[in-house]
Amino acid sequence: MPTRVHLADDHTMFREGLAAILAERDEIEVVGTSSAGQDAIAQIGATKPDVVVTQLDTDLGTVEKVLGLLREASPGSRIVVLTLWDNPRYMRSVSRMGIDALMHKSSTSEELVAVVEAASLHPGGRNAVVSLPRDLLERMDEGTAGGLSERELEVLVLAAQGLSNRRIAEELHLAEATVKRHLANVYEKVGVHSRNEAVRRAITEQWIGLHEIASADGGGPSSRGDSQGG
Repeated sequence: MPTRVHLADDHTMFREGLAAILAERDEIEVVGTSSAGQDAIAQIGATKPDVVVTQLDTDLGTVEKVLGLLREASPGSRIVVLTLWDNPRYMRSVSRMGIDALMHKSSTSEELVAVVEAASLHPGGRNAVVSLPRDLLERMDEGTAGGLSERELEVLVLAAQGLSNRRIAEELHLAEATVKRHLANVYEKVGVHSRNEAVRRAITEQWIGLHEIASADGGGPSSRGDSQGG
């Protein structure tokens, strides 16, 4: 029997191109196409495809929520994530959310077919299939950015979004003094003296992405922070 696939992407032309590529394969049947929102979840819940090929939001909180909804809608479906983002922190975080495959949109059609087939072969398996540009894969293996811990990066991202120390503490369920200590550690490791300098360095070095800053609730830093603090 052919592998039944649902394609979810917000760009209609890209989605239709993928459908045309996969439809040429006898071993693959495209059972649905949709945008990557609620429409996808509804269709996937109805068709229960073997594999879901989907783009995801840039906000990691939204990504985790959507993946949870997809699994609720069709627990047996394998999830192949497509992304244009090349931020190593984002890629590492998504790969830890239990997906079955991760593909960069620069991958070829042959690579897509191979990933779909590989993802369908081992339902519930522990290994994930990865198709990424080599330089990105090498950067993902370099460890945490600039020697910063994952928690320090989380604090830095929220600082970049304009949150005060108090708001960062609330978001991460930490004491405000702990946030100040994390920021002090960031400044020392990065070799700067302020959060603005730390944020500029993190963006320049691609430790955090502009999309992570733009994903702030309400569309920008001014809507999330009060005073900068610390």
